[in-house]
Amino acid sequence: MKGKFIITLLFAMLSIVGYAKDKSVVWNEIAVEANKYTDIGSGSVLDIRRVEFADDETRIMMHVEKFPNSWIKFVKGTTLRIGEKRYALKGCDGMELDKEVYFKDSNWKADLIFHFEPLPNNTSKFDFIEGDNEWDFKIFGVSNGEYKAKLLFPSNWRNDKTGDWVIGFYDYFAIYDCKFWNYKKKVQKGDKYSFVLENDGKELTVSVDKYKEGRRSITIGKTKHNCSFIKGNTLPDYPTKDTSTTFKDSHYVTDTVTFIGWLKDMPDNVKAKGNEFDVSYMNIFTNDQQSFYGKIDSLGRFVVKCPLINTSTVMFDWTHIYVSSVFEPGETYLMLYDFKEGKKLFMGNNSRLQNEMMAHYIYWLHNGLGEREIDAHKQFEDIKAIKEKTMDLINGVVAAHPTLSDRYINYMKDMCRTSEGRDLMQGRFYIKDRNIPDDYLQYVGENHWQKRSKPYTLHRDFCTFTRDYIDQLVFQRYSINKGRYFYTPNNEAMIYILKKYRDAGNVSITDDEFALMQRYADGYKELIIKQDDEKPEENQRLSDEFDAQEYVKQYNSLIEREDIHKIITEEVPLLFFYNTLCVLDSIGCDKDLRDIITVNNFYNILDHSRQPLNERAVQYIEENVTMPAAKAIVLAENDKYIAIQSRDISKSPSLKSAEDLANMSDGEKILRKIIEPYKGKIILLDIWGTWCGPCKEALSHSAEEYERLKDFDIVYLYLADNSSDESWKNVIKEYNVTGDNVVHYNLPQDQQKAIENFLGVHSFPTYKLIDRNGNILDVNADPRDLNALARLLEQMK
Repeated sequence: MKGKFIITLLFAMLSIVGYAKDKSVVWNEIAVEANKYTDIGSGSVLDIRRVEFADDETRIMMHVEKFPNSWIKFVKGTTLRIGEKRYALKGCDGMELDKEVYFKDSNWKADLIFHFEPLPNNTSKFDFIEGDNEWDFKIFGVSNGEYKAKLLFPSNWRNDKTGDWVIGFYDYFAIYDCKFWNYKKKVQKGDKYSFVLENDGKELTVSVDKYKEGRRSITIGKTKHNCSFIKGNTLPDYPTKDTSTTFKDSHYVTDTVTFIGWLKDMPDNVKAKGNEFDVSYMNIFTNDQQSFYGKIDSLGRFVVKCPLINTSTVMFDWTHIYVSSVFEPGETYLMLYDFKEGKKLFMGNNSRLQNEMMAHYIYWLHNGLGEREIDAHKQFEDIKAIKEKTMDLINGVVAAHPTLSDRYINYMKDMCRTSEGRDLMQGRFYIKDRNIPDDYLQYVGENHWQKRSKPYTLHRDFCTFTRDYIDQLVFQRYSINKGRYFYTPNNEAMIYILKKYRDAGNVSITDDEFALMQRYADGYKELIIKQDDEKPEENQRLSDEFDAQEYVKQYNSLIEREDIHKIITEEVPLLFFYNTLCVLDSIGCDKDLRDIITVNNFYNILDHSRQPLNERAVQYIEENVTMPAAKAIVLAENDKYIAIQSRDISKSPSLKSAEDLANMSDGEKILRKIIEPYKGKIILLDIWGTWCGPCKEALSHSAEEYERLKDFDIVYLYLADNSSDESWKNVIKEYNVTGDNVVHYNLPQDQQKAIENFLGVHSFPTYKLIDRNGNILDVNADPRDLNALARLLEQMK
């Protein structure tokens, strides 16, 4: 940090003393025609801040930003160019040339000073050329921004009082009030302008006064604005502090955000990525990413109507740009993303936070969770240290920019805390046997669960954190580690249910009887732990000994009692869920979050099983979930599967019976028998399961796959792993995975495993390509990359 401070201090001193005794020509406001480094939409920054023309050299002051854990390199062959003439680089302060400099932790921003051979003092424009390769940094048309501001076209102006971007003037239209306005009338008298603008049949008069020291008076309609020219890539710091700390809270009622964008001067490589722009956010009720799209017109403009559950972090289309921001319900925003100049500006009645995030976004510094079987305390300390480093970055930015809004400060710090919580709980999958120490979980509870931000939609990582934290508490409290899998008995859930019924006065049961049930639950856990899957006879002996104990007999008599048996029978469908409720009761949970977690649990059951919920589950949702939006989304999903299940495809020729394979146990022979009728055709084999999320996601694109590969003589063969008959059929119906050349088998599990063992299947989905002679090819035949699969099939022709 000391080295970085010295360079930054040197940069500041240069602005005051001009670096040398000779009289220098100085450009303090820089304009560029095209910045090739920003045209990839990566969010990285290469920004010339100041140019000094001295007798002995030309100095370029440049600000560089890169993502943490990335690198940058400037070569000694970097030059300035005017026409065909080149001016050589003499040296660089702040970075060693011809060396890859890695940006880690806090060292991901730098201010550099490049020393070049002297350019003529009358220079009006030059290019900064790092090299002649396509991927080298190039900044074209570097000029004095003061001169550009006087031209008006193009230029953007902020209101001096509010600090907001108020209007932009471009050759074919103006930007105002989050709209693109055509010029119906243009009048210029010297350096004064008057316009009549038109949008959707409405007219607006605008008058622009003379330019003076970076400012103009601009009257829009009847309102006069004292404005400053926006010379940087992002909006400058706002003039006054905003101490508001709250975000809009619609109480999870959907409202629409209108997002207008202009991707100005998109390069060809970005245009090639498609003409749709998407905005996505995490749906907190489903834990799924939702995306909404708008068509990009020939000028790079688009409109996305985004139904939003509540104030949320949103991700913009990363195929075009690399930006995330925050949207609030009911707002309208306009974003300018200028690929040539690198400008990134937000317009809107409530767009301060978006502009501050664009100018000062701090990225969570963690880069993956590392190796498996990691020591829990080492991981714990590593992630905490990363949080502290990220917080130091945030505090540094806040100290350097004292008018940053409290909403920005709170959002960035909460983002940092939420990211830490997510990584700490995702880390459970990297810790041996998922056994997290008590102090680890206590830290998470005190610093994340108890200090969670509202609204709960604000940070997208909150969904992941909440799911993992609750699952881990349920796991450690109720599950039994059996080595290859984890077993969760229902005894604790039964106790929880009966206590609720007793508290409501619906069953008579004593504390002594509850103690008996708890003793049984503890004893049953011990029995499960002792048993070994490889020793069935020993397991039976242990079970017999357990059942012979007097307290076990008393317990069996108790749960067979008519009133208790009736309750348990009715509540069996919810046993999986009551462990979660018991955990929520113990750690404290407000009604909103309880509804969110409840609906998320049932939505996951629907997604996993692809079958409608049973009557008791629906009844529980109707009686206990009070948040209308949460209740509506899970019941609508349930209705969808009721409709799917009612469709009959039992007579579809795509669904094959396993009768002809009865008594077969050799995996290779079973597979050969299945593919025998299709000899002479190419077979694409898909091994999947109804429980497998990636499998179902791939199947959801089946129609696209069939259309794309229709010119190849293919049979699509699907073998389902460990899937119930109803779920199997429902997934097939949901995604219309049928057709004359589509074949489905849901084999007995032992036969399915025999085939998987023969093929060496270790992950799902697994795809295999079988040629016309029945040979299983050692190729990558994944239909999730249709272009690559089509090229492979073309070669086979």
